[in-house]
Amino acid sequence: MPSSISSFNDRVFSGQWGRTWIAALFAVALVLGGMEVYWRSGGHVPGVVDDMELWSLHRSRVRGGEDDAIVLLGASRIQLDLSMEVLREIFPDSNILQLAIDGKHPLAALRDLAENTEFSGIVLCSITSMGFQRQFRDDQQDYVAYFRKTSTVNRRLNRLISSFIQEHLVIVDPYLKVKRLIERYIKSGKLPGPRYLITLHDRSRLADYSVINIENQYRYRIKRIKEIYEGNPPVPPEKWKAHAEEIRPLVEKIASRGGRVVFIRLPSSGEHWEIDEQFYPRKEYWDNISMLTGAITIHFKDVDGMEKFHCPEGSHLDRRDAPGFTRALAAELIKRGIREVKSLP
Repeated sequence: MPSSISSFNDRVFSGQWGRTWIAALFAVALVLGGMEVYWRSGGHVPGVVDDMELWSLHRSRVRGGEDDAIVLLGASRIQLDLSMEVLREIFPDSNILQLAIDGKHPLAALRDLAENTEFSGIVLCSITSMGFQRQFRDDQQDYVAYFRKTSTVNRRLNRLISSFIQEHLVIVDPYLKVKRLIERYIKSGKLPGPRYLITLHDRSRLADYSVINIENQYRYRIKRIKEIYEGNPPVPPEKWKAHAEEIRPLVEKIASRGGRVVFIRLPSSGEHWEIDEQFYPRKEYWDNISMLTGAITIHFKDVDGMEKFHCPEGSHLDRRDAPGFTRALAAELIKRGIREVKSLP
């Protein structure tokens, strides 16, 4: 004889309540699907939220003994300027990891690779002369500390699942939260247009400057770089050289395992480059890095095919230029014997 509880469950899920739940779920799916179609029809595309846990997920994939591995360090330029898709196409056998962190100088992450791993591959480190000053050496240490002290396998697994959802659904984007949409509509009478900057699951970024007012963005970027330099004036060249030389042990530690460190100066354009050169004249700063650190250096002004690329807002490449720029950089790595490949696609 069936129990009363079993009988009740049967009535709920096979009777009127069951049909109600199915109808409710169908309605929710219909609403969410409609929202997804609406935002996508307006040009919105999915994007992954970049945070410490996502960085830790990719940092956990650094392994010793992979001589063909390539780790990208730096800030926003190497996230936007290099195409991970093209790098994987040209170097298909390499474990390529994007560990740049927006707005932070990269030497703490380089120190972590040198001192806390057996990494023996290639480090492509995007950096400016400013980044060698001691005061900026720990900029990325908060991410390194989070990975070592807070991140766990379980947290990274959850982040992997979140990233999968975020890269497939526009409606989960925090940019489109209801509260933010309401505030935006009250302020401007409009719903937000597509974002110009999208982060992918591999932590690379795509910048589409055609969807924003590029003049306003250019003026903001020039204003911002002036504020940065004026608020953090460069140390004199001789003092700076002492700062840069302190990085040599990190370079040598990776080199002792068969690895290589390549410091790359990625493009800036127009007034931005002029300001860069005004505060950190290349001849007095950048041109000394290889001698002081023992690392390989690549400057965009020195490589055929690189200088032609223009940064629309002065500091970063558009997504349409990133593949071509990446091919130019890969060709330089191959030409100089930094990385071997059978043929360049």
